[in-house]
Amino acid sequence: MTCRREPVVTIDGPAGAGKSTAAREVARRLGFRLVDTGALYRALAWALTQAGVSPEDERGVGALLTRTAVEMAGGSVLVNGRDVTAEIRTPEIALTTSRLTALKAVRDKMTPLQRSFAAGGGVVLEGRDTGSVVCPDAEVKVYLDADLAERARRRREELAARGLPADYEGVKAEVALRDRQDMERELAPLRKPPGAVTIDSTALSPEAVVLRILDAVEQARCCTRS
Repeated sequence: MTCRREPVVTIDGPAGAGKSTAAREVARRLGFRLVDTGALYRALAWALTQAGVSPEDERGVGALLTRTAVEMAGGSVLVNGRDVTAEIRTPEIALTTSRLTALKAVRDKMTPLQRSFAAGGGVVLEGRDTGSVVCPDAEVKVYLDADLAERARRRREELAARGLPADYEGVKAEVALRDRQDMERELAPLRKPPGAVTIDSTALSPEAVVLRILDAVEQARCCTRS
C-alpha cells in the first residue's frame, strides 16, 4: 500500500469566526504545521505603520516590500528578524491589513510564500483566501462562519483578555467594516471556496468545531490513500 502525503487543510472565514482557535488546535492534534496567513499580512501592515507608509501609496508599499522579510518561526512572526507577534494584534493593524491585502504587489509577494509552506502537505493554513486562492486544490477546505453579533462579542472578549477593553458597539462596527473590506475588494475577496465544508460556529463550542474539521481530515485521508 502506498501512502500519499498528509493533506493540506485550509480554514477561511470572516473575523471572529473562531479560525485561529480551531486552526491552532487542529494543527496540534494532527501534528501539522500551522500557517496563520493573516499574521503574515499583519506583519507587513506593522512594517508599513512603522515606516509611516500609507496603504494607498502603492509605490511606497512596493519599495517597502523589497526590503521587508516576513518569516514564521514556531509560533512567532518575524519582520526582518524582529519578533512582532504581540505587536500585530491591534484593531489599527487589523484595519490596515485589510486595506493592504487589496494590493496586487502584496499578494504577489505573499501568495508564493504561503504556497511554499503548504507544498509538502501536513499543514493547516488559516486566513481569508487560503482555500480560494492560495491552495484551491487543498484536500480539506473549511469555511468557518458565525453571525456578526457573536463574532463581535468574541472579538471584544479577545481584546479585554489582552488588556484592551473596548465598547461592544464600536467593536461590532469595526468587525462589520472588516467584513465589507474583505468581501468587496477586487483582489482575492473573502468567499466560500468551491468544495469547502461550511461550519457555522455561532452556537458551537470550540471543541465541536475542531471535531468537525478533524472528521473532514480523516475522510480526506481515506480518499487519498490507496
